[in-house]
Amino acid sequence: MDSNFNTNIVELIDNEPRISHRVIAEKTENLAVSIANMINKHIDKFEFFGNIHFKNEGLDRTTKNGKDRGQVEQKTFYLNEAQATLLISMMRNNDIVLDFKVRLVSEFFRMRELLQNKKSQTQNLQLPEIGNETEKIIELDNNLTATEKLIANLQNMNPTTLYRLDKFYRKFHNFSPLEHFEIDLENQFFLPTELGKMINKSAVEINLMLEHKGFQIRENGVWKLTKSGRDFGIEINGKFSQLKWKIKAVL
Repeated sequence: MDSNFNTNIVELIDNEPRISHRVIAEKTENLAVSIANMINKHIDKFEFFGNIHFKNEGLDRTTKNGKDRGQVEQKTFYLNEAQATLLISMMRNNDIVLDFKVRLVSEFFRMRELLQNKKSQTQNLQLPEIGNETEKIIELDNNLTATEKLIANLQNMNPTTLYRLDKFYRKFHNFSPLEHFEIDLENQFFLPTELGKMINKSAVEINLMLEHKGFQIRENGVWKLTKSGRDFGIEINGKFSQLKWKIKAVL
């Protein structure tokens, strides 16, 4: 670990910028154990963007309902840029979280600049000729930043996560992954629960919003499309009658 490259929140581990889950917890005013539980719960999603480094911090005793549950191993997770971006996209937005997102992007950007400057001082910028196509692909992959790898795999994400990440990149990078990869979410239909996750509202709030806009009415305890609502929603008839909506219905 090169301490000359460490920022206040990001550090260089195995020549890759990473951030501790404990730092994320502290800066967003969350419990470290809650952040760790979130990582463990979605570990396959995080490992999609690379291995998660961790350090054992020793053993600690835990209790539940006043009873000793024995010793458990305490770990500190170190996330790369893509993993950290995914983690904060899962958090509910507030002023503290939003301020930290801005700082996180800035710190990773600064770290990449430092590494690039160091690389430029020690290497000729012109890459050698590579004749084999497989080697070219490997070389390209090795030179992708964590953020570029994240963007390249957006098509594999669920629409809710994808929409929130797109909002994040639009706001802080002035770049839309959805537009870049021609991923069309605007003409897809979503349940109120799914729309709520996208814009940090409950399904109840979404339904009230749609009712207030005149897109749906409640009849005998069931939501029905209005004439104006047919431009934005569709009715799904199955075991239960449900309405699905385009994103623009709530924007």
